[in-house]
Amino acid sequence: MTSLSSSPSTRSGRDVGADDWIAAQDADSLARLVTSMPGLVVLLDASGEILAETESWAFAFGSEADLDEMPEDLSGRSKSDADAKDLAVSSSFFARHDTDGSWKEVVETCVEEGRESRGYEVPLRMPDGAVYYVNFSARPWQGDPDGGTSERGVMLHFVDRSDAHQATLMRRQVEDRFDILIDTISEGVLLMDEKGVFRDCNSAAEKILGRNASDIIGSRFTDEKWSGLKQDGTPLPNAEFPFWQAVVEREAIHDEVMGLYPPGGPPRWIRVNAQPIFEEGATEPYGVLTCFDDITDEQLKDEALQTSRDLLSSVLSSSLDGIMVFSAIRDDDGDIEDFECLLVNPQAEKMVNRSSEDLVGTRMLDEMPAHEENGLFDAYVDVVTTGEPFETELHYTTDTFERWLQIVAVRIEEGFAVTFRDISERKRAAQAMAATNAKLEQRNRALRDFAYIASHDLQEPLRKIGAFSNLVLEDYGDQVDETGKHYLERMQDAARRMSQLISDLLVYSRVTTRARPFKPVDLRTVVDNILTDLEMQIQDVDGTVDVGELPTIDADSTQIRQLLQNLIGNALKFHRPDEPPVVKIRAEIVDASEEDLPAHDLDTSAFCRIVVSDNGIGFDQKYADRIFTPFKRLHGRSEYSGTGMGLAICRRIVERHGGDIRVVSTPGEGTTFTVQLPVDRHDGNVPNEPSVQDHATTPTTLDE
Repeated sequence: MTSLSSSPSTRSGRDVGADDWIAAQDADSLARLVTSMPGLVVLLDASGEILAETESWAFAFGSEADLDEMPEDLSGRSKSDADAKDLAVSSSFFARHDTDGSWKEVVETCVEEGRESRGYEVPLRMPDGAVYYVNFSARPWQGDPDGGTSERGVMLHFVDRSDAHQATLMRRQVEDRFDILIDTISEGVLLMDEKGVFRDCNSAAEKILGRNASDIIGSRFTDEKWSGLKQDGTPLPNAEFPFWQAVVEREAIHDEVMGLYPPGGPPRWIRVNAQPIFEEGATEPYGVLTCFDDITDEQLKDEALQTSRDLLSSVLSSSLDGIMVFSAIRDDDGDIEDFECLLVNPQAEKMVNRSSEDLVGTRMLDEMPAHEENGLFDAYVDVVTTGEPFETELHYTTDTFERWLQIVAVRIEEGFAVTFRDISERKRAAQAMAATNAKLEQRNRALRDFAYIASHDLQEPLRKIGAFSNLVLEDYGDQVDETGKHYLERMQDAARRMSQLISDLLVYSRVTTRARPFKPVDLRTVVDNILTDLEMQIQDVDGTVDVGELPTIDADSTQIRQLLQNLIGNALKFHRPDEPPVVKIRAEIVDASEEDLPAHDLDTSAFCRIVVSDNGIGFDQKYADRIFTPFKRLHGRSEYSGTGMGLAICRRIVERHGGDIRVVSTPGEGTTFTVQLPVDRHDGNVPNEPSVQDHATTPTTLDE
């Protein structure tokens, strides 16, 4: 058996450590060792019986061996009544301290596995119900089988952590109460340590900052995600954040306003109060407690108000209209007896040739007595009394002022604001325009008179030329040779062409002078009537007219008929000699926003696109603009009849309707005319499906 004073030695040819040395001692040696040890140490056998204890243990938790002084045992019986078995049980470590069996499990595991076991802040219960919290280490021991003993057990070494445990509990309770407190207030709360790392926050802080607690706690205020703004909107360096300034200056910060950017959003504005926290007697804070409330709405309102003020000031300064604000002055009966000037903008100063310093604070009737004579004063009284705006145009004349003014007055609380614009130039222009319009009306009258003359007086001589030439041929035809007859026929032809030319000119001029109001026009009905009129011409050329679905549009029915008749008639007339003409008429409704439409300011949202195409002789595309010019012809009269006015009339009709007409042609292949006209003009509202007559789309031929 090894002496207690011996150091760990070598056994079985290997170095034996302190744990191995303890494990290899018998119970008596270890008991003597334990009683001489400092600290809280108890020696147990495998069944949990206490073999030895230190004085510190006996002093702290009571001697396990002093059974006479023990209080009632666990069964509630006194020691005088306890039998030997009860006393033996009372000396068991498990019976005194192991109500839930955890210590027994530790001892059994340590003995069976032969290895040390440790625990931290484990409850150690006393017979009187008191509970201590200890850190422990359990080291197994076993007697030397070679010495004739096989005893086994555990040496328990304790460190009393009851005070620390209690402090931890108290700290947790305080923290829990603190967490409950800060979570019940609407202000955001941040706890930051002296290194600038956020250690805690409440739910209000999460909501205001737009970040989860996991994104806040553990981050440092200098991290890139913490981006701030000064109250004037300029960037705020992180080192100037109020809660860090409280740490640096070691003083509380009150009512500092700053902006912080939440993830992916506009800045949130907060009003910050930061209080540094000190340990007792310390001069350096170990942290800072920051409380802040969300003033984003308030800040935005202030910004909006300031913006409005700046905008109002800018408007007043840059306005081309004179602006003045007046407040009502009432007598003892509450009636308005005058107005006091409150504001004058720079343009008003220029227009009245007075500075705002001279006018603000003065009374209207003192400075502008003419207002009472011209009725403006009474009008302003009505504005304040009734709240109804007032507007007029007035020729205002004083000793130093003579202008036409457009005046608008609106009530503002117990007063009104008046704007006045110098419209003298406009008035002069209107007078000049009125004079010009009078001259134009005279000219239009002259043109109408000319049209009357052309339609009656000029046509009459032509009719007489035709009539008398017929009489010559009828009565004296046998006396006139062939040359004379030829001359008479040419004279008749010239008279007919002259008559047709005059008629076409009348039609051209009357497109606007005798226009009819726009009404719904069924294009299919119009085309059907045209085909009826052209039936003989279609039959003569063996032509075909293929008509698709056509909608109803707002138009002048007479002019639309003339437009389509000219286009269809031309398609039939200019056909190739060796091939019968085929004319196709199609239409579609297109949105007014399409780029391929004519520029317009009409109150319509859709256009009707009408396409008239043929397989005729065509022409070179370079003449596309020329054919719409009056009297311009691409072919001689001997080839094709006409005056050259038909397409000019078409373009004039289309332009009068607010549309356009275009042509694409290829010599020897045919021509396509595209006409685009507004569908309607009623408040810009166009039905989703414009009215289309239920006609068959099969070609219209002579057989029909």
